[in-house]
Amino acid sequence: MGLSLNFMRTENSVSEIKIKPEYLRGDWLVGFGWDQNQWPNQQLPHLKTLDQFFPDRPVFFSRVDGHSSWINSVAMREFKKQGYDFSADIIGGKIYHDQNGFTGILSDQAHIKALMLLPSFSDSQIENFCLTSMKIFNQAGFTHVRDLSMTSHLWKILCKIQTAGQQTICIDGFITAESVSDLPRAFSEYLDCEKNKNPYLRIHGLKIFVDGSLGSKTAYLSENYLNENNSGLISWSNSEIQQAIEFCWSKKIAIAVHVIGDQAVHQVALAARTVSSKGYEGKIHLEHVQLLRPETLSILKSLHVTIHMQPCHWLSDHLWLDQALSENSMSYLFQWQKIVKNKIPLHFGSDSPIEKTSLLNNKKAIEQSPNLNPKVRIQKLESDFKAYHAHPDSAWTRSKTVFNDEQVIEVFFDSKKII
Repeated sequence: MGLSLNFMRTENSVSEIKIKPEYLRGDWLVGFGWDQNQWPNQQLPHLKTLDQFFPDRPVFFSRVDGHSSWINSVAMREFKKQGYDFSADIIGGKIYHDQNGFTGILSDQAHIKALMLLPSFSDSQIENFCLTSMKIFNQAGFTHVRDLSMTSHLWKILCKIQTAGQQTICIDGFITAESVSDLPRAFSEYLDCEKNKNPYLRIHGLKIFVDGSLGSKTAYLSENYLNENNSGLISWSNSEIQQAIEFCWSKKIAIAVHVIGDQAVHQVALAARTVSSKGYEGKIHLEHVQLLRPETLSILKSLHVTIHMQPCHWLSDHLWLDQALSENSMSYLFQWQKIVKNKIPLHFGSDSPIEKTSLLNNKKAIEQSPNLNPKVRIQKLESDFKAYHAHPDSAWTRSKTVFNDEQVIEVFFDSKKII
């Protein structure tokens, strides 16, 4: 329902945008989905382009991976009024500058810090977004999703939707904590969610972002990106990761950790092992894990870990990964078969809206990945991919999806046929 930017084929494609009310947060024009890797020069865009076409309105356009934003000068001035400092990078984030100053690009924690300063959507907008997204998921064959950015406010809106008999998705929720000091606030929201019962909602714990993304070259690697003096960004120090894990496990809740690069996964594994050695036990969910080293895998085997991957990323990323990663780093990509062989619980998802909301794209990626790029040796998944798309609690509503290689045929939610 918002402004999708995946139509863009060059930086100047923003000239084609016609503003609609649903694209606005307050006075801000907000969009999602630009990807410079799809443009001829593959260069990051500049605020001057936005200034040319939107000289009077603040603009905030998120990159397709949700880890970077492209803003204009009006937005910069508005953020400065709220205390945002553009003069230097922050821990876990990058504020891009050239010889003339700020270029308009914010990455990872710098992006998140700005995102949190935007005006809120109205309750009616959020409710409409929820109802529309449920239809999108259902039509794609999904009956259960994981929301790693749940809030107590959103939870209450979902409870209202469920009371009205309009909820057609079961949701596993986690509350995002942005820093160590933010953990108590996030836990308070967790408790608020727990108080408001909904048969289609489950709150599990807290979520933290440890590194960035491959597309923004901010996923944290053990080696530099190809031809660059850059190995990515780490948003939480080792001691902070330990504190977050211990905080959650001491309160008997789970922790979910965004990790894409091999070094980010490794540092989280070491931190979890350290916390475990102190006598704490708990569940840890690792989100994405696009690169995974063998020595990290051996550490994970001793933990109560679940890995959540999105094979569909391979379909969009394989075209440029060999231009971004060293040959050694490429060997760590998409280790789903090794995860299965090591008997670590594995689940697949669509990573919507970063990727298309699709079961079949994951099936396609699993089948094609061993042969799609000869520079990458991805082991074939030897078991049926549907086993990793099924919800681990089969008793949580009698729901199922019937599909073939081409399309979703039927969807049942809580025993009722909805598609």
